[in-house]
This record gives sequence, structure tokens and C-alpha cells, in this order.
Amino acid sequence: MAKLPWILGNAKLQKTSGGTFGRVIGWGIPADHNFTLDGVQHNTCPGALGCRGACYAKQGSYTWKATVAARKRALDCTLTDTFVADAIADIKRMRGVGVVRIHDSGDYYSQEYLDKWIAIAQAFPDIIFYSYTKSATLDFNAAPSNFRVTFSLAGKHDALVDMSKSHARIFATVEDMERAGYIDGGKSDAPAIQGLVKIGLPYHGTRKLTDAQRKFFS
Repeated sequence: MAKLPWILGNAKLQKTSGGTFGRVIGWGIPADHNFTLDGVQHNTCPGALGCRGACYAKQGSYTWKATVAARKRALDCTLTDTFVADAIADIKRMRGVGVVRIHDSGDYYSQEYLDKWIAIAQAFPDIIFYSYTKSATLDFNAAPSNFRVTFSLAGKHDALVDMSKSHARIFATVEDMERAGYIDGGKSDAPAIQGLVKIGLPYHGTRKLTDAQRKFFS
């Protein structure tokens, strides 16, 4: 039995699971959440900017009491000295894992935290670890080839994103995404797992976009 609160029932992960990918499991921490670590203030989405008001992970089922508690527990787990060892032990116990999605909510909040995930990925060269991130100021150079990162736009550090590499944009509609020539990454995470360059994420929050938000994401 897993010690850590992995995400196993996410609908998008279930759609992605199977076939060539094997079993896909996920990890999530609270989105845009402030906390103090060693006397320093941190935020779980340090690179977020334009996405904050439309964040899907701050709406719908993500606001349910049980969901909030599970992601807060996950964050607390990442702050422990045993997180890397616990995660490695859990993945070894779970059968058929071929892919791990890091963060269906939240982001890399520090270099130390990113390095923990890199260490976990290094322990499983045959498993793909992937994530969307706006933490473009962190150093990903030590990441192994099975650690795949898609940099998301609409954040504080868009100028640092190499547009010739895997990146994602939020769009107000599917039509806007198709006109811009982006591949749909909203229904399945296959494009991010495969490291495709132009990944589109049509808005799918429970709240309607404001006119200003619709214009921003178009």
C-alpha cells in the first residue's frame, strides 16, 4: 500500500493510461498556496501570473474539502527529509506504472523541491516523469532524459521560455487553439508525455471566463 497520497482517479490520467504508456499516476499539491519554509515565504505556483484568475485547480472538485486536504498532505510530504525515499518505495510497490505526472495542481516551488523529483526520476529510468511548469527560473539541467518538462505560458517568466521546445498555451476555445496551430493537450496528456512542441490547453474551468480573460487567452 502506498504511503504517499498519489492521484490515481483523475479522469484525464485515466484517459491517458494504457497502451504504450502503461499505468499513469499523478501527484498534486495545492495551487497558488502560500506557506513558510525555514522562515522564508513560498508559494506553490511561484511563476503564475495571468493564469491565476482562471486556474482550473482552484475551481470545481479541487475546492472539495477532501481534495484540499489530500493536496495539503501531499505538500507536507514534500517538505520532509524522507520524501524521495518514500516516493521511490511507493512507485516500486505499485504495479505497471509507466508514467508519473508531477502536479495536476501546483508547481515546483523551490530548487530543492525540483531536485527531489529529479532524484526520484533518476531511480526509474524506464518510467516517464512529466510536468507542466511556469518555474522557468529554476535549473532543470540535471534532469535525466525520462524527466520531461513542458513550460507553460501566461506566467511571470514567459521571456525565458524557449518556444522551439515543448511549451503550452491556454486558449479560450478549441477554435482559437486550432487557428494558432497547437495540438490539443486538454483531453489527454499524451502530447506532454511525448514532448511535443506546441501544446494547447483549451480552458475547461467551471467558471465562465470574463471578457478580459477571454481576450487574454485568445
